Amino acid sequence: MLETNGGKAPGPMTLKLYSQPGSHPCATVEAGLALKEIDYERVDLLPLSQVLIGRLRYGGATVPGMRLDGERIVGSRRIMRRLDLLVAEPALLPAAGDPLLEPVLEAERWGDEVFQGVPRRIIDVAFLRRPAAMESYAGDAKLPLPRALLRPGLPLTARMMASWNKARDESARADLDALPGQLDRIDSWISDGLLGGDQPNAADLQIGSSIRLLMSIADVRPLIEGRPAARLTRYFPPMVGEVESGALPGEWLGPAASA
Repeated sequence: MLETNGGKAPGPMTLKLYSQPGSHPCATVEAGLALKEIDYERVDLLPLSQVLIGRLRYGGATVPGMRLDGERIVGSRRIMRRLDLLVAEPALLPAAGDPLLEPVLEAERWGDEVFQGVPRRIIDVAFLRRPAAMESYAGDAKLPLPRALLRPGLPLTARMMASWNKARDESARADLDALPGQLDRIDSWISDGLLGGDQPNAADLQIGSSIRLLMSIADVRPLIEGRPAARLTRYFPPMVGEVESGALPGEWLGPAASA
């Protein structure tokens, strides 16, 4: 096991991040790695392929997964804790004894266990209507198959992803109905100084990655633009990929989206 390091990344070591194009929890981890200036190799997986090969490669069936020499770690929160052990500064959590520590941990937990599923279900339902949009999220990913071969299978991939994530019209519409209240909660945390500082904490990155993915859905973007929550996207590079407007029924979006 590597010990805590107070400066930049210790070396030499081998760190591999197993990721998927467009994955917001993977973006959370990549932002943490960039903040701490830790070198890593990203291994891009095809959608749902982690179910078959993840347990062999890094010990889990979801992304992100990480291999650090012989150590295997699954899940964005566990990986973020490990990054703080690798490189102590800048810290992703307030120090022990800081009154903000528990609120930041709770906001991070909410961002992972509650809010993270919202953009996943909404975008899966959007992909069912616009499967070709999936390709735009690949960006610079080095996928194991040529994109020309993957393109004809995008409608089937969209259906499989929606099934895996339990994304249906009813769930997406319920998520959109709940979204304004969730954004109010995030805006309140920003107002209280828990989120949105000059240097991001783990909760900023956990929640901000979900906001960033939501804003890549053109129909949803007007629900977020102009809110304090939208500023959490500044901790990330510009989003690659977009679902163009009209993918989701207008009646799902409420007056704010059409204003």
